Amino acid sequence: MSDFNESLYFRDLNRYPTLTPQEEAVLLTIIKKNESEEIRNSALQRLIRGNLRFVVSVARKYQGRGLSLLDLINEGNLGLFKAAKRFDMEKDVKFISYAVWWIRQSIQKALFEQVGAVRIPPNKLALVNRFKRALVQNGGDYESTIALEEFASCERDIVEVMEKIVDISLDAPIGDDSSSGGDSVSTLMDVLGSEGNQEDELEREERRKLIQETLSSLPQREEEILRMFYGLDSIEDTTLKDIGEDLKLSRERVRQIKNKTLRKLQKSKENKEKLADFLES
Repeated sequence: MSDFNESLYFRDLNRYPTLTPQEEAVLLTIIKKNESEEIRNSALQRLIRGNLRFVVSVARKYQGRGLSLLDLINEGNLGLFKAAKRFDMEKDVKFISYAVWWIRQSIQKALFEQVGAVRIPPNKLALVNRFKRALVQNGGDYESTIALEEFASCERDIVEVMEKIVDISLDAPIGDDSSSGGDSVSTLMDVLGSEGNQEDELEREERRKLIQETLSSLPQREEEILRMFYGLDSIEDTTLKDIGEDLKLSRERVRQIKNKTLRKLQKSKENKEKLADFLES
């Protein structure tokens, strides 16, 4: 999109004032409880317009990754719309804290789907982000001695994307035998592993469904913290500090809620079996 179109958008944005907490609560009540579809839709539009500036603030964090700012904003607005339709007022969480999850998801999904001709499956986004972060933290050099064993279970369907991201050969060495007592992985391809078969993919998909089902039974804030921290549903895994900023909580409070929730999940034998890999991570 052109700078001119962005200017028009921001000019129009000034027409929509931000909402007070009281105004927001009234609109949410109307959206969920009013019998008139016309009135509900009107309240929904007012709620969305009152939070458009917040979408802009989130979208700016993703500039320089392949989409224009206005495209990022448009994708974020789609996420905001989903959040407004799905929000549960009965849960102990602010609307904007809930909405940021959907805004980020929508933006990230669009970014990764439109990188060149390659589409990264949503369930692989968190993996790719950890991959990039691990390389950066180790100097961005594939010859660095780097612990990439965590990526050994991913399939080759994202190998091309990872190679595109780091612009290296996956057959290049990533360390020497002396770096870890002779047990180091010799290439990135070794680490990424071989192509998974169809049975493995079906098993992973079933496990993902079980995790979704279990987390959806949690209070909304606990569910949101785990989803953000572990990078579920195509969202980047998020640090405790960033989660705290989004939810207006301290890093320590987020850590406490996360750990308490995991302990609660582990008390159920059924949950422990369903989420074995997840809870051990």
